Amino acid sequence: MNKFNQMLNSSKNSILSIASLLLCFFTSQSVSAQKIGHLNFQNIIELMPQYKVAETEYALYQQSLEDQVKEIENMALEIQAKYEAESKKPTPSKVKMQLYANQLQSYQEQYSVFQQGVQDSLKAKMAELVAPIREEVELAVAEVAKENGYTHILDNTYGTLIYADEAYNIFELVKTKLNIKEKPVANPGAGKTKTTTTPR
Repeated sequence: MNKFNQMLNSSKNSILSIASLLLCFFTSQSVSAQKIGHLNFQNIIELMPQYKVAETEYALYQQSLEDQVKEIENMALEIQAKYEAESKKPTPSKVKMQLYANQLQSYQEQYSVFQQGVQDSLKAKMAELVAPIREEVELAVAEVAKENGYTHILDNTYGTLIYADEAYNIFELVKTKLNIKEKPVANPGAGKTKTTTTPR
């Protein structure tokens, strides 16, 4: 799983939603009248065509941040080389030495600040890219729930459900609602050596 998926999976929104819905389920006086469905919300998001586009854009953004970090590192190395070259001269210039030292300190501070902000920037970018996809899936889930008489839909992405009757899994219904078509599985018999039986 790539970093984009890992960061997306670290979100705790679904867990909180499950907790609140379970609380509602167990405390309600009309549990028998409820019809509660479930699905793997994360899997649905990852099946959306827009998700692949988001992954690509995220990877490009991540690379741009890494390029900026590398640029700072290269500039610092260049100043370090000048500092060392000046220090090896028979009569090194104190002015230049101090100038290089100040520049090195400046680059080190920039590097530290930038590195601290990288993870926050990546999380913000991930949230920005996934938000419209999540919104579309949530709308489809709501429509499926209303059309099929569900009172609640639980997200079992994080495996917090102890038991879930597959009869109430709306995963396929939501896929249909979103018109998601998975690629057909390759012929399982392809490449296998056919066996022949010799008639007796």
